[in-house]
Amino acid sequence: MLTVVPRLYNGREEYLMPKRPAPSKKPPLRTLHLLCDSTGNLPRHMVAAFATQFPPGSLTTREWNFIASPSQLQDLHAALKADPGIVFHAFVSDALKCACEDFCRGLNLPCRDLTGGFVQFLAENTGLRPMANPQRLHEMDETYHSRVRALEFALQHDDGLGLDSIAEADMVLTGISRTGKTPTAIYLAQQGYRAANVSLALEVEPPRQLLELDPAKVVALTIEPDRLLQIRTGRQMEWKMSGTSYNDPDHVTAEVRWARKLFNRRGWLVLDVTNRAIEETAARVIEFIGKRPRGGETGESSLTA
Repeated sequence: MLTVVPRLYNGREEYLMPKRPAPSKKPPLRTLHLLCDSTGNLPRHMVAAFATQFPPGSLTTREWNFIASPSQLQDLHAALKADPGIVFHAFVSDALKCACEDFCRGLNLPCRDLTGGFVQFLAENTGLRPMANPQRLHEMDETYHSRVRALEFALQHDDGLGLDSIAEADMVLTGISRTGKTPTAIYLAQQGYRAANVSLALEVEPPRQLLELDPAKVVALTIEPDRLLQIRTGRQMEWKMSGTSYNDPDHVTAEVRWARKLFNRRGWLVLDVTNRAIEETAARVIEFIGKRPRGGETGESSLTA
């Protein structure tokens, strides 16, 4: 209840209504609920890209995958009511899209479709009718089996293994220890590329099979000595190893310098991976080599760094 407050103003008594307290602001929604009828890879990657533009740690994601019916949406009612947030969904079924919109409206939660607008755009401009089949996203077709074979190839040709068949690779990564060769090769394999990697050591002659490759197939990974020293020191502490030349500053600098001279002498494509994410390194490798995954078309090679 409001109380009227009297006061004198120019000899007259006036009555003022007290200011009403400002309405409390609704707390910001910081949880992102990702709803999907399949594995959730698409909304996960899309929203992860969006989130890079906001302060680190300011957003939390929760995934709800393999939702195939409106009744499964209702199963999420208690969870989303207890932890309200922003809903992103990636359903291929128009009926499930509509059901999700109604479901979120009932909870008074903002909701955004990640796929519908793009699928509709393609349909309108191609004259084709989408099939709305979530199983098509992960068919075990030739492309799938090609990726599996590429992953097997990468594991069989990791860190200098399988040298006798290294020429079958689409690309070969080389460089000294801790330049990201293995994770980059695995990431490339997941995209269907047959990637091998060969490690180099100071003053040790590289394997003959590597030297006999077409130089245009080899991508040499280099890194700034200071950054390499940080990585190696961290790894050595993690392994609880005593100090060795592995993370000795002078040795690391000499190793990097030696490797770069070797790269130039062999005419290999050189990629500096200092502070690069594996995803960017892999994209640059693909750009350098100029190849599509096996089974696709072959493009022209590019030396754009």
